[in-house]
Amino acid sequence: MTATPDAWTEFCLIGIKRERDSSEVQFAALTEDITGLDFGDKEIEGMPLLNGGRVAKLTPMADESVTLKVYPVSALLDGTGVMQHMHPGTADDTTAPISVTNSNLRQKHRLVIVWATTLPATAEAATEADAAAYRITVANAYMTSYKPSFDDKLMSAEITFKWVPFTKGALGNKKEESTNSGGTVLPAVSATPLDVNA
Repeated sequence: MTATPDAWTEFCLIGIKRERDSSEVQFAALTEDITGLDFGDKEIEGMPLLNGGRVAKLTPMADESVTLKVYPVSALLDGTGVMQHMHPGTADDTTAPISVTNSNLRQKHRLVIVWATTLPATAEAATEADAAAYRITVANAYMTSYKPSFDDKLMSAEITFKWVPFTKGALGNKKEESTNSGGTVLPAVSATPLDVNA
């Protein structure tokens, strides 16, 4: 049996799949480069009563987002660049020279972030049988921000994906899973690109 570590640190895998793609783009990552995980608050509001009591008014769950630091070296869609995720064209540009023009189009994405004592081959793959693991899967996310920087003398960028917590049909758009027992695995993420409930 593999024990769950005291904390998930250092390395993880991040996989991103667009609505029209058949394969997941892999980003090997340092956990510290995930600069923000904002999972929506489920707030309440106290409503005062005439007798001095209060009742809780439930407010809708807030939108959620994740911000990642990446190091783009191209405008391709092969994990070396992210521009075509932010500004997709009607068709992908894969022939040099790559050209990406600002676009009003938007693409839905599925994100998979996995930590494991032995990382799987890809973020969406099943985890190893003897590995403790923790996985977050997000569906129907949009890239809403791309902020390039040269602050640390390396070209980097902060990118943000944002999603609503539920589909129109009230199904969840985010799922978190874990395992810590030898012989138990997290199964491969469904091939259905945009449904964590599949």
